Amino acid sequence: MIGGGRYELIEVAGQGGMATVWRARLRGPGRFVRTVAVKHMFPHLSERPLFRAMFYEEARIGSILQDPNLPQVYEFLVDGADHYLVMEFVDGIDLGTFVHYVTQVLEKRTPWDLIAAVGIGMLRGLAVAHERTTPDGRVAPIIHRDVSPHNVLISANGPAKLIDFGLSLTGDRDYEDTEPGVAKGKLPYLSPEVALGARATPFADQFAAGTVLWECLVGRRLFGDADRHLTYKRLARADVPPVRDARPDIPQELAQLIHRALAQRPENRFGSTREMAKALGDVLRAATSHEDRYKLLSRWVHRVRKDLGIGGRTQGPTSEAPIQEIESELVELLDDEARTPRPEATARPQATAREVTQAVAAPRPDATPRDGRRGRHGTVPDASFRPPTGFSPPTPRPERIVPPPSEASGPTRRRRTTTQAPTTTTDRKRTPAPRRTGPKPRT
Repeated sequence: MIGGGRYELIEVAGQGGMATVWRARLRGPGRFVRTVAVKHMFPHLSERPLFRAMFYEEARIGSILQDPNLPQVYEFLVDGADHYLVMEFVDGIDLGTFVHYVTQVLEKRTPWDLIAAVGIGMLRGLAVAHERTTPDGRVAPIIHRDVSPHNVLISANGPAKLIDFGLSLTGDRDYEDTEPGVAKGKLPYLSPEVALGARATPFADQFAAGTVLWECLVGRRLFGDADRHLTYKRLARADVPPVRDARPDIPQELAQLIHRALAQRPENRFGSTREMAKALGDVLRAATSHEDRYKLLSRWVHRVRKDLGIGGRTQGPTSEAPIQEIESELVELLDDEARTPRPEATARPQATAREVTQAVAAPRPDATPRDGRRGRHGTVPDASFRPPTGFSPPTPRPERIVPPPSEASGPTRRRRTTTQAPTTTTDRKRTPAPRRTGPKPRT
């Protein structure tokens, strides 16, 4: 019991990298009982000021945003080192669990119309956050920064909901928890510009939403290679395989919509997530099936829970950490040997995340390290290499090509070096010998 005995914790509904979510009951006078979700921050993280401030910010944002596609926050409790966030309980499963069940357990393709219906709810929740205004009418968007399948809940009784604003970015908070050159979020769901060091914008959330739709239709990670170096390079270049190569059954308009959201440059994406949600709704309305998709999703929720034996849980415990800083991810880009500096390299300055990002963002395919070695991830920098401030990939010096002497020019003569100014090409022409006159001598 917490909150002075008002909340009874029943069972764990989910667990992430920062907190455990409980299914709980709120008891009031008489026979009043209400099922709620209680998010309990890990006590060892609550001792760290940065994580504690992030949890406070999540509570503040939850109290601001009100929408059917977002969970409602009812109360925020602090009891010593324990921090609790009381929220609306969503009776459902997360999108990642649903996709895993269909593609891995049933070994089938996910119904594209249901994925689109869930995607509309996800995009509408993002739109509410992006369009948020202050009491004085000033636009103050909230950037989610952690859009992923496990943060989208499929409800058994209503629309899909986007959850977990623990990593969100707002312009009106009292602190800054992101250092320059460091991006927060799961690496496979970052946008190219954020991965390269830019500040997150609503376009970054839109790219992550496009990644979620692509993965849910194809059934595998888009930027989740086992080799993190390859993942980062593909992400920075927005290397997206055509979705219809794996799902030729989906409408062409849906494929075009997803690839537009996954454009490398933000200006080539949709103007807003609201516009993207409208376009996705137009594709869904053009489908031949007009069955109530909320009922279909409700049936799926009950089936997945029964077959996977997860009961009232929204998901199984996930090993995915909600906080993955690019600075730590970039350590993986270097070879194991490169992580141990040579003795002569210890005095060299260490590179920041942004500098290493610039060094590996657009590597030349024909580049070779100075000592000619190749590492686990292909060509890698020298073990002692640490990009200095302002580093950019070196441009190869153009080779000087000297044309061979022509046959008519005769043998090359060595010229005497003088102190006078160099002569022009015309001055260097040889004067022809005078023609011999008179009779030809007899032999």
